[in-house]
Amino acid sequence: MKTTRLQAVGLLLPLLLLIAEASANIFSNDAGITFNQHRRSYAHDLQKLKYGSADTFSFGRFQSPHAIDKAMSECRSAKSFKRHSSKDGKEGYYCSTRLGGDWVLAESKQVAKDCVPAEVLAAYLDGSNQKKWNEDKVLDINIARSGSGLYRQDMVLKPQRVLTGKTTIMRYTQKICVDKVGNGNYNAFVELDTKSKSNTKLRPFHILKVNVGLEQVGNDVHIYAAGIMKVNRKIVPNLLIFDASGIAGAMAGKGTLWLSKHFQDRSTKIRNNRIE
Repeated sequence: MKTTRLQAVGLLLPLLLLIAEASANIFSNDAGITFNQHRRSYAHDLQKLKYGSADTFSFGRFQSPHAIDKAMSECRSAKSFKRHSSKDGKEGYYCSTRLGGDWVLAESKQVAKDCVPAEVLAAYLDGSNQKKWNEDKVLDINIARSGSGLYRQDMVLKPQRVLTGKTTIMRYTQKICVDKVGNGNYNAFVELDTKSKSNTKLRPFHILKVNVGLEQVGNDVHIYAAGIMKVNRKIVPNLLIFDASGIAGAMAGKGTLWLSKHFQDRSTKIRNNRIE
């Protein structure tokens, strides 16, 4: 019995649809992520961060990682970044810069292999991942969507040793706003919700604003996080001979470096499954 060309296309159509669906999952997977606003290209109107004026700085929206990096350059040089590699697999570069008074700039750079920005963002917005990779500091964390591209992050930190003793359990809430740029790049803006009733007075900072830029470069995602915080001096004291805010900034900078290891482990697992 002969099969007509039309019948052949009909037989192949389900297979073609499956291939198209699989390709979409690999190359344009949004991983269940919603965004608040979308812009076709990056903005180009970012002010530069200046020493002593951290309280007036704004990351704006839709800024490229390169633009934000450049905006920080008046307060530190590119050589200020230090390589970090720990036993648990965290790897990347971090930088901590004092901005005058109680203000600190914390930055980190890393690369997530063989993935797309939406997948990195989904991993970042998974509270179980953040708890797993920061077990020494995080007692509990819950992240829930509160709107289109809007998320609420409730943090509970374990008691921490400080120069003046030891803290109690600390709680605070952060608001996260996700924007999409172009076909698949994302910016996540994180800030302390100062009006949240769940915040304890004793917490690491009084003000926090962080921009996490996720940009596709080849098969990988380049991740650049820049955070400006006003530290709580009851937790991060400023002694006459030593200001602990620099250490606090370094700890914050290293806090997200688990993402590169997370996707390195995933790539290894996929390769091993293919071999088997």
